[in-house]
Amino acid sequence: MTSARGGGLATRAVRTVADHAFREGLFRLELGHRVNNPASCGVATRAGFLPEGIERQKLAYGADRFDVELHARLATDPVPDGDLLLPIR
Repeated sequence: MTSARGGGLATRAVRTVADHAFREGLFRLELGHRVNNPASCGVATRAGFLPEGIERQKLAYGADRFDVELHARLATDPVPDGDLLLPIR
């Protein structure tokens, strides 16, 4: 099995969904990831989401709780460079 990691697919997917949401009239999108997941942080950043802060112990998996870094992108933010998964009409 070939891994898709590192190919930019997740970033393109997040950008595509965000661009579609903004075209549909949303103004603000938020994205959160566990602070111990640098790959997800990279996806958020490359997709144009700016970090806004840490939400302490927001996620629970069983008995374990994890801090979440919150990112947000506004419709008025600069559009990040890169391709979308598909053209938005």
